[in-house]
Amino acid sequence: MYRCMKAQSKWLIILFLALVERGVGVEQFNLEVTDIGKLAMALVDAATIVVGTPTILAGPHPYAAYAAFLANALRPKTKFLSIIGSYGWGGKTVETLAGMIPNLKVEVIDPVLCKGVPAKSDFKALDELAGVIAGKHKEHNFI
Repeated sequence: MYRCMKAQSKWLIILFLALVERGVGVEQFNLEVTDIGKLAMALVDAATIVVGTPTILAGPHPYAAYAAFLANALRPKTKFLSIIGSYGWGGKTVETLAGMIPNLKVEVIDPVLCKGVPAKSDFKALDELAGVIAGKHKEHNFI
């Protein structure tokens, strides 16, 4: 479990760097210790939201679910949303999170999910996700 969580932390950093490299402004939040006011302010101004979460008991981590609930309540003018995460035996993380945000009128970018510890193909998929997000931002003049 520890090895998997450590690899996922690296995964998030790689996505962060890939987005910054492409000129996309990024605010990263550790939901375990994040000030809810700062998260709310960032959500209101976000062009894209990427939720990173492991699958726990067939659904998203409770902190990720809480962030989705908050975003839904705030109804930001966010244009795009994606999910990155991991699972061990399957689950409904994507479906659960999607069901929690009916008030967001966003284009959902294909999620990137990996089984267990991320493999090279998962890192490639993250890089492709960063490229898609950057392309959408350029298309809409966000960068």
